[in-house]
Amino acid sequence: MESLVKQFNEWEMKLLVLLSFTLQWFLFFAGSLRRHGTSGFLRLSIWAAYLGADLVAVYSLGLLSRHEDITPEGHIPWRTQPLDFFWAPFLLIHLGGQDTITAFSMEDNNLWLRHLLNQVVQVVLAMYVFWKSIGRHNVELLVSGILVFVAGAIKYGERTWSLKCGSLESSTGHHYINTLPEEINFDDGYYSIVCVALDSMPYILGIFSVSSLFARSPLSEETLRDPNKMLKVVRLQLGMMHDDLYTKTIVLRTRSAIILRCISQISVLVAFALFYANDKWWYSRGDIVITYTLFIGGFLLEVCAVFTLMMSPWTWAWLKVQKCNMLARLSWLIFSSDIGWPEKEQRWPNFMGQYNLQSWLTGNNNRKPRTCNQRVMAVVKRLFMDLIGVEKKKIFWVSKLLDTEYVNVDKMMLEYVAKEISLLHDEFPIGDVPTEKPPHGKERREWKNIEPLLQKTQTDLGIDFGRGIFEMHMLTEIHLCKYPSPSDMEANNAGMVEVCRKLSHYMMYLLVTHPSMLPLNISAEATLGLDPKVIEDDLESNEEFLEPSKETLEGMVHMWIRLLIYAAGKSRVEMHKAQLSRGGELITFVWLFMSHYGLGDSQVRRIQITNADNTMAPSVPDVYAFYDSSYSISSDESSSSPHVDVPSSPSNA
Repeated sequence: MESLVKQFNEWEMKLLVLLSFTLQWFLFFAGSLRRHGTSGFLRLSIWAAYLGADLVAVYSLGLLSRHEDITPEGHIPWRTQPLDFFWAPFLLIHLGGQDTITAFSMEDNNLWLRHLLNQVVQVVLAMYVFWKSIGRHNVELLVSGILVFVAGAIKYGERTWSLKCGSLESSTGHHYINTLPEEINFDDGYYSIVCVALDSMPYILGIFSVSSLFARSPLSEETLRDPNKMLKVVRLQLGMMHDDLYTKTIVLRTRSAIILRCISQISVLVAFALFYANDKWWYSRGDIVITYTLFIGGFLLEVCAVFTLMMSPWTWAWLKVQKCNMLARLSWLIFSSDIGWPEKEQRWPNFMGQYNLQSWLTGNNNRKPRTCNQRVMAVVKRLFMDLIGVEKKKIFWVSKLLDTEYVNVDKMMLEYVAKEISLLHDEFPIGDVPTEKPPHGKERREWKNIEPLLQKTQTDLGIDFGRGIFEMHMLTEIHLCKYPSPSDMEANNAGMVEVCRKLSHYMMYLLVTHPSMLPLNISAEATLGLDPKVIEDDLESNEEFLEPSKETLEGMVHMWIRLLIYAAGKSRVEMHKAQLSRGGELITFVWLFMSHYGLGDSQVRRIQITNADNTMAPSVPDVYAFYDSSYSISSDESSSSPHVDVPSSPSNA
């Protein structure tokens, strides 16, 4: 037993350093995957590695500071002299993290002062380890270690700097200004889309930092009228915002950070050369191998980091400005490839959550489980409910975890969303009197086929939005069962059925798993605890008004999109910033898309469910998801409503 303990003590430091190094490799590659990944296992793995990496590095530095082998009193034969002290600056480099992930969540950014204090403590601790080693090693090795220490201090500083910038405290957007030359704004195709997205980032920063309320979008009217272009622009904006919040991208765009990064890399190269040339015959072979592993592995990570930096649209724009045409073409090639930000592939949002509450309530098991989680849930139901007799509501939390699935966000759905937001913008232009028709001649959305249903539910949606979603989800499931299988339908109708079902399941997914993103009047638990029999009785009378037809199907698709738009307009920016670290949500995409049209509670025009309960003229221009002309405000009242001045900005996109 004593021999095992002795062996462990000899290898403890070596294993900890190798574990820290391995965690850095994992974080580098996993950090880039979470930008458009929704896997719970991936997120759990990143969380464990993110916390574990700091824990292992800090513990290792503390262990080194108390290591007997580096104390002057320790008398050790020269042939067994350890290299443990030399690994302290490498641990600082590991604490500096990777370029692809600096923060796991927004809370990490907000606690950047705590990270700064930790940085000071760990740097002083590493210096203490070096001080205890003076006189026991030759000068070349000490100089090599000092150079690695410089690189580690710079790397750690980059992380703290990135966390501060990611917190968006007192951010003025100075790192976005004067980045693009005017001549590349006139290119056609994907070039122009990327330029528009880059040029609008100060406005996006203002939205996410809540520092530019009621500001007008810098996008031109031509861009706003092109749904396909808008989809690509917003996708790029979300991707760049994710990088600014959760990676080192925002720091590495500054001149001072680039200079410090060059100093760091040169220091490591010189340190490696000194270590390679140093006489190492009295050091342990295992320690030498580990040290070479740290050097070479660090070089490879830096090469990968440069490759990742070249993938950024900001790098391409900067190289264009500097007239580095060959490097700019290389950057564009990497950026537009399948591993970067391809034009044709939808990455933001990539997936949308789905939860079928109607299946859970009715216990309908006719559909076979499609995922491993759903198979596990079926076993849980049989085990706990059928055999043990546990109440159904007591295992609902398990259903939220296992019955939730993720499906692709198809192009058809996003086109529906983009066109509906544009139409809603046109229905209620700024300065327009709500009782009048839009001045451009376009009619407001009519709900002929589902009007009786809306008359019964739109008021309830305003009173209790959660229950309204609950009821509409149940009704949608019942109604969609009346349609034939997709193989027996026209392609367009089958596509609308799929979009309608996805939207219904997505809104229930938000209610079940992310209720804080919805404008709920009562808690989600209370809504989900309603007696399903009462709901079903109400649905039987409502469902009679719906006849299966193409027009009814279109009306239900538009209805669900309007509900999603309303929920997005009422959501808080803090929730969207947090969701970017989870791969992004469709509602975040809709929220940012709406902001360009001035729609939402933080924008020029608030969005309401209906005007049925608005008998007075609003003090702020309102937009109604379901406008009812029978509840018109008199012209006198409308004309007396205060005028809202909207700051204008030149359209430069």
